[in-house]
Amino acid sequence: MNTVETTPSVTPPANPAKGNQRGQTTLAAEIDRWQAMVDNLVPQVDQMPGLKETFVQFQAMLATAKSLRNQLNMLRAETSIALTRRNQLLGDGGDLFARLQLGLQAIHGPRNPRLREFGLKPRGVRPGRPRKTAIPPPVAITTAPHPSPAVPAVPVAKASPGE
Repeated sequence: MNTVETTPSVTPPANPAKGNQRGQTTLAAEIDRWQAMVDNLVPQVDQMPGLKETFVQFQAMLATAKSLRNQLNMLRAETSIALTRRNQLLGDGGDLFARLQLGLQAIHGPRNPRLREFGLKPRGVRPGRPRKTAIPPPVAITTAPHPSPAVPAVPVAKASPGE
């Protein structure tokens, strides 16, 4: 009889947010676990003199982590607001720039080199096949009449008045 139990080796998932560690990889989850430990250890820490000093340091670190989390949340909110404003400015600025560009092209012409003065690129000549210099006159096509095949005449039956 074999008394040694073999347990299959479990490899951790490639992404720690999957599997048994789901939801436990963020700063908020870590702070929540720390807070749960502090809440449960407060009534019992007086009975454990060896942990009292470490517990006080841990409480101070937890308070610092909470303030840092709040600061990060405020920065995320401010960043989101700033990015929204930036995108709005880029959209509005692009519209106004296009209007000014079209106005300057209407005044000076789309190929005028003076457009460079305003930071615009004048349109160039499109590359392509060169144009033909002269168009040859159309060739007159003469066709000889083809003899039509002899079509036999088919008598048409006339309807009688009594029918």
